[in-house]
Amino acid sequence: MLNKSLTRTLGRRLLFSFLLAAVFLLTFSEIVYRMMRNPDERGPQTIEITVPKGTAERIEMGMPVPVIPDDMIFVIGDTLLVHNEDVVPHQLGPLWIPAGSSASLQMQRVDDYVYSCTFQPTKYLGFTVRTATTWKSRLAALWYGTIPLTMFIFVYSLMVRTPPEMQRAFE
Repeated sequence: MLNKSLTRTLGRRLLFSFLLAAVFLLTFSEIVYRMMRNPDERGPQTIEITVPKGTAERIEMGMPVPVIPDDMIFVIGDTLLVHNEDVVPHQLGPLWIPAGSSASLQMQRVDDYVYSCTFQPTKYLGFTVRTATTWKSRLAALWYGTIPLTMFIFVYSLMVRTPPEMQRAFE
């Protein structure tokens, strides 16, 4: 049976272990996050692509269109807005963009997409949709790491310096 003094001592150790684990993990995870942060990690926004005049002619000759990237990375919630300044209509996957108009595509699911594309020499445009790293996901990672580290520190503290009340209980 544990007495009040031992319970209080173990409770303080557990609380100290929890605080130590939380501070350590917060510091460590924030340093690692900032060191390895991907520039694509951002909030949702509208990304605009302009198909310049003469694109269809360049594509027919097999020439690249320098203003349009081959691959793009989006986060969930982004909107791809395509402006067609060419004299012919163009298509990007489900989007049909008449000459002189615009169309948009909302990014709703995480995946790697490859769409047929009439304004690329390869006739395809690939892009990736990722989830944005938010403060909620970062806090969740901190929480999931704090509990096991707390237990490790707590058990280690008992092995290194056992409270006298506990030593007497095992004698």
